[in-house]
Amino acid sequence: MKWGHNALAHDLAEHLRQNTARIVWEDMQLGPSGTARPDVYALPCSFSKFCPVVYEVKVSVSDFRADVTAGKFTKYFAYASAVVFAVPDGMLKKTDIPEGCGLMVRKEGGWYTVKGPSMRPIDTLPRDAWVKLVIDGIRRETERTRLSMRSAPVYVHETRLTRRHGEESARLVSQAYSAKNRLESAIEQQEKRRAEVFQQTEQEARWHRESMERQAESLNRAQAELAEVLGLSADATVNQLTRAINEACYRLAQDSEIQRLRGIFMNMEKMLAKANAKLPGESATEDAA
Repeated sequence: MKWGHNALAHDLAEHLRQNTARIVWEDMQLGPSGTARPDVYALPCSFSKFCPVVYEVKVSVSDFRADVTAGKFTKYFAYASAVVFAVPDGMLKKTDIPEGCGLMVRKEGGWYTVKGPSMRPIDTLPRDAWVKLVIDGIRRETERTRLSMRSAPVYVHETRLTRRHGEESARLVSQAYSAKNRLESAIEQQEKRRAEVFQQTEQEARWHRESMERQAESLNRAQAELAEVLGLSADATVNQLTRAINEACYRLAQDSEIQRLRGIFMNMEKMLAKANAKLPGESATEDAA
């Protein structure tokens, strides 16, 4: 069977949901725009052992090699105890897998583990990742459950049509129902994705605005401190600060004590230069050597 990327990722997610005690997310970005988006993310239902696992799905050798060469998989270690590559049967060998990562293959009979990953300790996840997993994760799981429940009436209609009009007619009607459901689901997912991108853009703008406000506040504090040093009020303008700085520089340049110290330093430089000068006869001795 020729697997597409999304179909293989969904098949793996369903395998994990049905055969392991884990909470499973599909194609879930773990934070704001630009953060990691694993194909499948699974968290074992354990109160004592926190070891989330990222599953990276690949359906071509070139895609796998490009990601491994670029080290893309390493960014997942900030969010997971292990990374497992999931591929169709026969595409990769366990010797192809980076050290510490795992390998699962999809055969005709289902999913099989070829190489287990090395589990790294991880205490918790970033706050943004938790918010994303909980809020978007619950919404997606609710939608997935609704779609599963919606397929039940299709089965009932198919059974009735089979009895009345024969298997072929029932199969065609069932396919039409399924196609309609898939189309509606795809439209809903695209709308949600669009809303998600818009929400991320708004959030990034808010973060940028807050960062600018923090920088402005820090600059205002530094400006107030400089004004205090120069003997001005805390709300002094930039022009007033500039004028005060120039006046302070002028006073320093005209100060007699400063001039006296400059003269001492210049005399010391001359004395050091004379001390470093070669004595008569030293040049001839060096040339002879």
